[in-house]
Amino acid sequence: MQIPRYTWLYSLILLPLLCFYAVFAFIVSAEHAIKIEDCRALGLPILEITTEKLKPVKTKEHYVKADFSLNGVSGKCKIRGHGNSTWKTTFSQKKPYLLKLESAQSLLDMPAAQKWILMANTCDRSMLRNFYAEYLTHNVWAKMRWNPSSRFITLFLNGKYQGLYGLTEKVEISENRLTFEGEGFLAEIDSHQGRPYKFLSNKGLNFNIREPEAEQSDYERWAARINEMEQLIYSENFHESGEYKKFFDFDSFVDWYLLAEYSKNYDANFYNSVFMNYDYGRQKLFMGPAWDHDIGFGNTAKSSTCVSMSYGSLLSNSAWFQMFKFYDKDANSTSAKDYEGFLINQNAWYYRLFSDIEFVKAVKMRWNETRPALEQSVVWLRQQGVELEAAAEMNDSVWHIIGSSIWPRAPGYRLRKTYASEVEYFADWCENRIVWLDSVFG
Repeated sequence: MQIPRYTWLYSLILLPLLCFYAVFAFIVSAEHAIKIEDCRALGLPILEITTEKLKPVKTKEHYVKADFSLNGVSGKCKIRGHGNSTWKTTFSQKKPYLLKLESAQSLLDMPAAQKWILMANTCDRSMLRNFYAEYLTHNVWAKMRWNPSSRFITLFLNGKYQGLYGLTEKVEISENRLTFEGEGFLAEIDSHQGRPYKFLSNKGLNFNIREPEAEQSDYERWAARINEMEQLIYSENFHESGEYKKFFDFDSFVDWYLLAEYSKNYDANFYNSVFMNYDYGRQKLFMGPAWDHDIGFGNTAKSSTCVSMSYGSLLSNSAWFQMFKFYDKDANSTSAKDYEGFLINQNAWYYRLFSDIEFVKAVKMRWNETRPALEQSVVWLRQQGVELEAAAEMNDSVWHIIGSSIWPRAPGYRLRKTYASEVEYFADWCENRIVWLDSVFG
């Protein structure tokens, strides 16, 4: 039998197309198969958003007018895309959104506001890392001025099931959120573009002024203030004079550090989503709010996160020599995926702060003070995993993130085929991390 010419070429082209069509058809059919009635039994609030003329939400730049309904609260709103890597990613069509209500309203017992984030938690197979970090800021390390809260909801957009989302308070200066009695501003260390006012600090950190919206002269004055703060801790023998303590709020810097170090959050390594706020009335710089922990708590395959510093230079600090003489830099990793080792105090501002014996003492004291509540938080985490399991499994029936090779690839991800196994990996990592931190702080 003679094989028609180019048949093999047609097969090479058609086979991938057929596979793509099969996957697409499955996703679409699964999406349409899940109805609101199916979700009521989950016990989670259901947020329904219907856009004007059923327009799709395609960009972060332009809002689409819509109506919303959530637990008896309804009204007009606008919706657009939100986020950076989670919005631009190609590995999942589940996207985060920014919801702006027509007027400030209280949603699910959270204080009234206009703007709310719909967190997709696409990069976190447990979908609990941001939620757990928020719990810690309210129940364990609660000395930052304000931190957002979340509630889990099921989202339907234009009648289509979108999955399990976190309805989250937006980090912003507004009533019921971050406030100042007089002048103040919200700054962020972030590598992304498109911010209102962006500048490099004297030590090369990517800062931007997030809020409030202001004149160029105000932005420049606030940026200068950040540089003055930075100069204080980079001055020679800064810890001996103690001058910086007048302008740095110790409580917030300690609590923010413990959360970031405990979670070994790569973004928090003065890279992305590192917020701080300056209050002119109190003449102090505060760390926080804490934000963006979806690649923390071991949820990454990164093998190295420390470029400019090393344990050798860290241990040369007099404070470390006095407080951690037994510390073995060769036996402990700076890798964000490992539960041993330090990360956040390896460079930038916290490297400097950890050369001050008073700051190190404050960190150790706070760790031991909050240690019982932290241990209890892991019990709470496992409980949340049990309560969320049915909703998370339904979410995965559409988005297929558990056991898949989508980024980030935490160690052993292919072996974990259920939602419960992802929660257990997360909780187990936290327990091991607590044991290791106890060995140096306890």
